[in-house]
Parts: sequence; structure tokens; C-alpha cells
Amino acid sequence: MAVKTASLLIFLALAGCSYLPHILYRIDVQQGNVVTEDMLEKLKSGMTKSQVLFVLGSPLIVDTFHNNRWDYVYILREKGDLVEQKRLTIYFEDDKLVNIENYLSFSKSPIKPKPAETNPESEKTQVDTSPEK
Repeated sequence: MAVKTASLLIFLALAGCSYLPHILYRIDVQQGNVVTEDMLEKLKSGMTKSQVLFVLGSPLIVDTFHNNRWDYVYILREKGDLVEQKRLTIYFEDDKLVNIENYLSFSKSPIKPKPAETNPESEKTQVDTSPEK
């Protein structure tokens, strides 16, 4: 009985340590692709996949169901807490760059994203809300 009680107390003490978030040392973790503003400025509409690969490097996610989409994801955790998360999605058509979507969130100092180049097909579906003359 004493062994069971002692093992239960040890188990509860160890489980309790997980609820003390900043007493234990946790390392800073960077994961994914680091994409800088300089890299984004080099991207131009009409670039081939190999040119984009040269500028940005290998994408973290290449969707098997959508071969024309590459996702570059970056996550920074400091002491176990999510500090920064970035996502850049690039779309190709006929192996040429046609659209860039830049998602930035959970950042202490968010960088304002460049306006993405629009796909001509998506412009056709947009509704014109400007007043007529």
C-alpha cells in the first residue's frame, strides 16, 4: 500500500510540473521557411517554378492534389509560446507564377504584406461596387 501511495504521489508531482509553464526551461524553436522582404521583392509574375525555387528555396508544403500551389510556412516559438506565424502561398498556372498570397498573423511586430498579384480569372468574378457616372 505504501508503494502504491508513493508512486501515486510521484506521478502527481511530475504531472503537476507541466502546469508550471515558465519555471522549466524551454528552448526557442524556429520551424519552416524563412522568407524575407528581399526575397518577396524578387518575385515577379510569370516566373517559372525553377526560378521561384531559386529565389525562395524548397516549399515546406507541396499539395499532392494541387500541383500548382506551394506553401511556405514559418513558425517561431519562444519558451514554448507561439510568437510568430507566417504563411506564404504561391500559385502557378502552366508552370508560371500567377498569384502570391501572404498571410501574417500572431506576430509581435507584424510586417505589412505586399498586395498580391491578382489572377485575371478572379478579376472577372469580382463585383464592381463603384458608383456609375
